[in-house]
Amino acid sequence: MVRTEFPEGHAILFGIDGKIILTPRSYEHSSTIKVMHYATAVSLGRQAKTLTDVYIDVPADENSAPDLAILREDAHRKGKRYSFEEVLLISEVVSTSSARKDYDDCTAKYGRYGIPV
Repeated sequence: MVRTEFPEGHAILFGIDGKIILTPRSYEHSSTIKVMHYATAVSLGRQAKTLTDVYIDVPADENSAPDLAILREDAHRKGKRYSFEEVLLISEVVSTSSARKDYDDCTAKYGRYGIPV
């Protein structure tokens, strides 16, 4: 078994494609996601299918793990992931360090596939 230390205050995402994504997290970031998740449950009901920081397959190997995704009620995983076709809405919590990626890259990527952001 190999052990490693990860920097404090970061979320570590392990992709099934072998990629490891290290992303900074803060109390504010985490709290905002929690509030969005709660608001979704209040608005759509507790049965609403939501994901946080879970990979979603999109074409052209542009996989994404959004801060919050709301899926269709009848959404089913294809293998270990959900497809972009199952997504009703994606929400990213934008911070200073991720503003370019979240505003430009993610918005363009989700828009290419008709996913509301």
